[in-house]
Amino acid sequence: MRLSPQGYSVSAGSLHGGKWQTWPAANGTSAPTVEQLLEALSFDADLQCPQLDVVLDSAMSRTQIVQFPAGVRKPEERQAFLKAAFRNVFGAEAAEWHIVAETAYANEAVPAVAIDAGLMQAVGKLCERHTMQLRSLRTSFVDCFNRLRSQLSGHVGAFALIEQERVSIGLWRRRGWVAISTLAMAAEDGAGIAALHAQMLARSDEPLHDGTLYVAGSKKSFAVPLSEGWTLQWLTADTR
Repeated sequence: MRLSPQGYSVSAGSLHGGKWQTWPAANGTSAPTVEQLLEALSFDADLQCPQLDVVLDSAMSRTQIVQFPAGVRKPEERQAFLKAAFRNVFGAEAAEWHIVAETAYANEAVPAVAIDAGLMQAVGKLCERHTMQLRSLRTSFVDCFNRLRSQLSGHVGAFALIEQERVSIGLWRRRGWVAISTLAMAAEDGAGIAALHAQMLARSDEPLHDGTLYVAGSKKSFAVPLSEGWTLQWLTADTR
């Protein structure tokens, strides 16, 4: 299942073995929230499945790279650490978010994702109604990166995903994440993408030179004036 501010779509391939079916949000000022759409969603009997994978549009989540200290091991300790990390970056609103992070060793850099607690509750109720288990919750950025990672290479690099009115960029070095940032911008704002990329490079604790910025999610290529030493490569694979 994919969730976006405009509605949701269910991949029948992950549930039963068919094609994509989409239920968009209603038009007009009275359009239901995604939480309300999930409350009304009912699978046909032959589409029920024991496990559910949820992919969030970047507009519905907040992501940052975290590193758990060596002494933070228990689930409750890690959740407290995540809450503090997001509160430091995003402020008091982080208190109302549900935060998950990839399994990680101490001092290993991994993405952590925060979503509104009400949305998480709606997903939980959907699973309860259909006797399903929530198997995974990830952002569209992480989902797309994982599906395209065989096309990415380099000791230093970056991956950008263009979505509706948002762009997300992740930097890596030596197979480890350095940072992930998401910013609202027009779909074909090459200067905006270049500026976000340059800001992330400037914030890195060590110089990142001679890398490739891989870009996915756009139906056509356009100019992106990257920092010196960086090259651009467009990925045309399906990013659904």
